[in-house]
Amino acid sequence: MKSNVIRLSWPRRALWENEKASHMVKAAAKRMYRKEAWALALEAKWPKDPRAVLSFRFCPPDRRKRDAHNLPTTQKAAIDGIADAMRVDDQGFLCLFPAEFGPVEKGGAVYVEIKGEIT
Repeated sequence: MKSNVIRLSWPRRALWENEKASHMVKAAAKRMYRKEAWALALEAKWPKDPRAVLSFRFCPPDRRKRDAHNLPTTQKAAIDGIADAMRVDDQGFLCLFPAEFGPVEKGGAVYVEIKGEIT
């Protein structure tokens, strides 16, 4: 049975909204994160579902204080990569972001679970 969860790397610093990186650095980080999400979603063989529900869980690399409200913006490139792999427009996705972080995990990780459309 295939898992419907993928494990993305912890978002690069340039993907955080408050980071003052150059346009080129941000663009490169977005491109790499989108490609990572695309490859993992293809490998997971997620079905084509333009109204998929994506649930995110963020496990930080350390106990440093972070603002959970900044998490959704770090995932835009990943959501685009998942939509690319599914060959759908991400406009119909319902993305669920947690109000708090998950447990600390070495290196950090973002877990994305896909579910069918909520009826």
